[in-house]
Amino acid sequence: MSSQKEIEKSKIYGEKQKVRLYKIKHFIFDFGGVLIEKTFVLKNLLDILEADLNVTLPRLENSYIRKVRRNLSSGRISSKEFLENILNKFYYPFQKVDGALPPKKVNCEYYVELWFDLYSQVTHFSSDMAEIIERLHQAGYTVSLMSNTHDIHAKSNMLKGFYDTFDHVFLSNEIGFIKPDMEKYKYVMKKLDTSPKKCVFIDDKIKNLVPARELGIIVIRFESFEKFKKTLNELGIGDISKDLRQEIKQKYKKYKKTKKDYKKAKKEYKKAKKEYLKKKSKSLKRRLEFQRKRAKYHKLKSKYKKEREIKKDELVSKIRIS
Repeated sequence: MSSQKEIEKSKIYGEKQKVRLYKIKHFIFDFGGVLIEKTFVLKNLLDILEADLNVTLPRLENSYIRKVRRNLSSGRISSKEFLENILNKFYYPFQKVDGALPPKKVNCEYYVELWFDLYSQVTHFSSDMAEIIERLHQAGYTVSLMSNTHDIHAKSNMLKGFYDTFDHVFLSNEIGFIKPDMEKYKYVMKKLDTSPKKCVFIDDKIKNLVPARELGIIVIRFESFEKFKKTLNELGIGDISKDLRQEIKQKYKKYKKTKKDYKKAKKEYKKAKKEYLKKKSKSLKRRLEFQRKRAKYHKLKSKYKKEREIKKDELVSKIRIS
């Protein structure tokens, strides 16, 4: 039987999302697995601890590890406290206590520094994605980061300038909310002072996309840069030209005006037709006035149909969640 998480994920697999480009204002990116390649620094650090201390430590799937890692990501504990919790649970209780000296105290600060160094060495911001983000800025969109992280990774990313490219940065250890908790997405919407339908969220994990989609956010699952570019093309903004958002807004504004003029002309034509047919004496003046309004109506109707097709082809699209 499928687990509850699998059922939740399946809700959006293959779903077609209707995207109104003229409403989109925000692009929100995840960090690890999207802008940088996935790192396995914590796993490597636990491997080093095991070798140095000659102890067996559970891996990240362990329920206790998941719990303290969640506390780490939400900023409730520091990276040093995270390591201390693990050692207090899986190392110190199993050391011999009948010797002349107590068990050797582990220098957690040393391993915190090692953790920082390991992470800093392997993280590199994707140049392809950096270009996409810069072009989105130039196109007139607000670009934000929404990441689950903790103090060590955040410090390294900040020192490397990874966060400088974003208009807004929402880090779990700073705001106290973690994806995929719905509260985090609502918090970001409130801080951006926007609505979900105006946002596109990019993440590599389906579990993080589910609550965003349920909230009404347009979501894109990041699998590779090539697939991401393809999705942007399907979205209708593959080129990401300068001032693109303004161009889209102008097209929509033109469509709205044409629609308004058409409805007004239609109303006037129907009124004129009714009055014209009601009059027994159809004078030349009345007939010319009726014909003028009819001609205006048909002209605007044709123009409206063209603008509606432009809107349908260029301003509204559908993308599937892979």
